[in-house]
Amino acid sequence: MGQTLDVLIDTISRDGAVGRSKADAPEIDGQVQIHGKHSWQAGDFARVRVTATSEHDLVAEPAR
Repeated sequence: MGQTLDVLIDTISRDGAVGRSKADAPEIDGQVQIHGKHSWQAGDFARVRVTATSEHDLVAEPAR
């Protein structure tokens, strides 16, 4: 919690984005669920701050 990560944005939604950190492999590991306003597109790298965790995923918001 509170850690800042650089993530690769995989998908964009109306409510946020989904990405993965350098330690996450697609389709195998968890995801980083990002909530909040942003201007990213799929394929961008983004800096986020972890705000919560779930069983397999991290929850984050754009870092300021």
